[in-house]
Amino acid sequence: MSGVYWEPAGEEIRALAGDVLGRKPLAVQRFCDSDGEYQRKYNVYLVSAGGREYVLKKSSPWEAELYEKYLPGLPAPACLGRARQDGACWLLLEYVPGPDLRRFNREMALAAAESLAQVQNAFWGTDQDPERFLRYQSRIEKRAQCLAGEPELAAAYRVFLDRQRECPRTLCHGDFLQLNGVFCQGRAVLIDWAFGGVMPYSLDIARLIAHGNPSGEPGGFPFYMDRPLRELFVGRVYEKLEHKPDWEQYCLDIRLAVLNEYVEFLEGDLLDPDLDRRELEAGYYYRRARRTAESILKPQ
Repeated sequence: MSGVYWEPAGEEIRALAGDVLGRKPLAVQRFCDSDGEYQRKYNVYLVSAGGREYVLKKSSPWEAELYEKYLPGLPAPACLGRARQDGACWLLLEYVPGPDLRRFNREMALAAAESLAQVQNAFWGTDQDPERFLRYQSRIEKRAQCLAGEPELAAAYRVFLDRQRECPRTLCHGDFLQLNGVFCQGRAVLIDWAFGGVMPYSLDIARLIAHGNPSGEPGGFPFYMDRPLRELFVGRVYEKLEHKPDWEQYCLDIRLAVLNEYVEFLEGDLLDPDLDRRELEAGYYYRRARRTAESILKPQ
């Protein structure tokens, strides 16, 4: 089985869905994903009741607060309620029909750019939520330790770390991979805000473009995005931003954040003392990280 599919939910989830909705659901199905090596089953359920469809998602109080405090009026599902069960937080969300963005095309690129710019414009320069940025900063400083044996990557990553303190901040999705956007009626809706908060603006742009794999090369995500589509997306975000650095700084900010994406996916391997060095250097993300580091350190 390939792509998104749904499987029947158990009675416990059906009962929870009924409690949150206040009525007995007609059907409850679990969201699953199968695409090559990417196999996941999520604590996300499609609930049908009263002629409508909803999403029931196991979440956290922080994500619930994001929906209530930041996201009304933005391209995100509406939050319709929440409940607690056995200490866990569950959100009832608007169901947004449509394909995700992993088979990226021109229409999706433009829609994703415009939706992301709308989110960033709404909170550009905000000083809300400083704790989220501090958690992020602590995480990337710790991540840098995995580069102790990689002097060129470490030098480029230091440029990234230094820039994060000054990089403009805004509301970020925090995990804007292509499967976390839904293309619905010509617009892109950002779903799954569990890692959201106020952070450097370049993170969401970089995460969306860093994992596109036009050749289907093994070792990366099975998401399609070629260079013209990346350039179209990056350019349209810049065009739509109401407040922004100059173009050169904008491009460097994204390149630095892309390096962080690659180092994040290399971290476990770089800390594995038993990993064969030749296997590491031949790997998808290592090669991409090296090329990105070279472009960052290259004299201008």
